[in-house]
Amino acid sequence: MSVNGDNNRRVLLVLLTVLLFIGWTVQLPGMADAMGTDSTVLAEKRDERLRSLEAATERLYHAMQQVNTSTVHQEMDQLIRALEGLSFKGLTSVDGIHALAECIMDTRESINQVKLSPEAWMETSARLRLAVNSLTHKQNALWRQYYKVMFSNLQDMGKARSGGNRTEFKEALQSLQANYELIRPAAIIQREPSDVRKFDSWLSYIVRLGNEATWDEGALKEAISQGAPLLQELFERRGNEPVFLPLIGSRSPWYWSALIGGWIMLALTYTGMRKYQAEQAVSSVRRPKGNDGLFNKRE
Repeated sequence: MSVNGDNNRRVLLVLLTVLLFIGWTVQLPGMADAMGTDSTVLAEKRDERLRSLEAATERLYHAMQQVNTSTVHQEMDQLIRALEGLSFKGLTSVDGIHALAECIMDTRESINQVKLSPEAWMETSARLRLAVNSLTHKQNALWRQYYKVMFSNLQDMGKARSGGNRTEFKEALQSLQANYELIRPAAIIQREPSDVRKFDSWLSYIVRLGNEATWDEGALKEAISQGAPLLQELFERRGNEPVFLPLIGSRSPWYWSALIGGWIMLALTYTGMRKYQAEQAVSSVRRPKGNDGLFNKRE
């Protein structure tokens, strides 16, 4: 893109951000006067407009995913109209407004490119869809479904590092970067800016380590281990929450089922033997009545 093109994009982005910010700070024009102080009516009206925005975004997303050139411009215009007068107050932060504006600009630019790029259409429309969805779905936003995928990318990076396979490490890292870039605007809209910045810094650091001619094994291993808690923090997942992923490297799931079952049986047998031995050792001791539960807990 030319220098003039970059300058024009920055100007348009600033203008769009300002317009969205105005919507963040004020109520819909005339609504407060027309409806008085009825906050319930105002909230219902805004919810209706948000649903219209999400519906327009969904239509645009499907049109761009299918590279439907005949309707995509019309759907983009509908989306812009749905934004007019919409109040974002309480929905996101200033950073979130800027992220949403950037998504809209990127999508619009990909549509208006002289040479059509299906990949750019799919990528920008998906990012915009996740961003708008995060505005309207606080609990079950679509972007949060990427946690398991990104956790799997992180696991693949660890396996590639331990095996010294730079090609697989690079592929896993690139996949993690692509997934993160897809959900990042949505995350900014919903999460604290500090959480996003921390993950940004970590990702930049591990990219630098991975691109070095000679790996610093200790630093790279530690950096990968730091990725999991940062990912959990970004997605608001508990540290002990299990992540169910398919077992890799085994042709027969029955083998793993039998092995895990065997471990459980072995642990139960060992515990039973220890308990039996402990009971034999204290059999000559007269236990006070009513304290059996206490002794069992100590065993």
